[in-house]
Amino acid sequence: MPKVEKKDIDNLNAVLTVTLEKSEYEPKFKAELKKYRKQANMKGFRKGRTPMSVLKKMYGQSVLAEIINEMLQKELNEYLDAQDFKILGQPLPSEEQKPQDIDVKSMDDYEFKFDLGISPEIEVKGADEEATYEKMVVEISEEKIEEDLQAARKRHGERERVEDDTVKDNDMVKFKAIELEGDAPKEEGIETEFSLLISDNTNAALKEELKKKKAGDSIRFNVNELEEDRDEEYIRKYYLNLEEDDERAYNETFEATIEEVSRIAPAELNQEFFDKAFGEGNVSSEEEAREQLRNQMAQFYDQQAEALVSREIQERLIEQNEMEFPEGFLKRLMKATNEGITDETVEKEYGNFRESLKWSLIRNELADRFGIEITENDIVGAARQRIMNYFGGQMMPGMEEVVNSTAMRMLQDENQVNQLSQEVLGNRVFEVLLEKVTLEEKKVSLEEFEAEVEKVQAQAQAEEEE
Repeated sequence: MPKVEKKDIDNLNAVLTVTLEKSEYEPKFKAELKKYRKQANMKGFRKGRTPMSVLKKMYGQSVLAEIINEMLQKELNEYLDAQDFKILGQPLPSEEQKPQDIDVKSMDDYEFKFDLGISPEIEVKGADEEATYEKMVVEISEEKIEEDLQAARKRHGERERVEDDTVKDNDMVKFKAIELEGDAPKEEGIETEFSLLISDNTNAALKEELKKKKAGDSIRFNVNELEEDRDEEYIRKYYLNLEEDDERAYNETFEATIEEVSRIAPAELNQEFFDKAFGEGNVSSEEEAREQLRNQMAQFYDQQAEALVSREIQERLIEQNEMEFPEGFLKRLMKATNEGITDETVEKEYGNFRESLKWSLIRNELADRFGIEITENDIVGAARQRIMNYFGGQMMPGMEEVVNSTAMRMLQDENQVNQLSQEVLGNRVFEVLLEKVTLEEKKVSLEEFEAEVEKVQAQAQAEEEE
């Protein structure tokens, strides 16, 4: 058996020495070369009869290196798995390691040294009922319910033509336009018809002028400035209706007649609307619709409030639970696991790295304390939910196969699996924490709550950018 010895430098650093003796790896080396011999079909020799000396010269170096590496990794992993201490990150080749000349001509005993960063032993404080946190509860006003009900009616309403009213926000305006040259129509100029939704993306000056117009009125505009962030390809295709192979130049000034103005008429408060907006059979009256909206909003804001509390819990646990770390080892680990990172960047990012590591240890200790285990089904479910989030968070009809196949592809990536596993573990830990600690409810207005959410989001973004 290979020999593994651990030498403690202090309570946070150790050196692990793994000795691989020739008598242990040489039989594996010879057995592997014999496999090569059976497969070898070299010119001048019958298949399977190539001399071992020739194979050793051609493949010996790479075969020996592979065997040494496999044995080394196996011994490291088995030794560390059997210990009662935990390490940070991974073993790093020791700074005291002497160069090893792995040579088939002079095979000898090999000694490999690794530096270990020992994880500090912790017992998390502040994760019980004695810890008190404030949780905001949003008071939902009747005005907010009315606003959401009207928004739902508009979402499920239908567009109707507006004859005698001026243009308003969210109206659809249909133009019949002609290209100008100076103040007159351009000879053989472009004539086009297109519609424009009056929204936040509409040019501000044009929007103000349109709000004084109605169907049948005329207006001049710069076709390149109808909407923000529209490139020439979009303008030529959707405003001017030009074919791809039509490369003629155009003047930017057009004169248009407003052919039609249409506006969404809110859906009637009837069963057809209730079924579309709230699901078939769930609501049958305006009063029930308002109660459904109230419950939906309460659930939404409660989830956000729990997220705010969870962030505060995390910050307080990090602050309350001091830990010592092997700083030198961790900085080397940052360089080893981030290709191309400079010493300057390591120094700059070390503080954030240390805090992130600290939270990981707290979270893992709490997961052990609470008996939380993550299963394969949990990870698969998290992958499916992540895919659904790209489509608004819900499984739409006909999407199940796409979601499942995409999730399965995601799970082929080990990094994605690790990330999803940590995400699920963190969520489970917070779920239990919210039950363990004492939550004192504080009623706030929606404006107060949204201001707090905005403040925390800005803080999180600043931390991420930093």
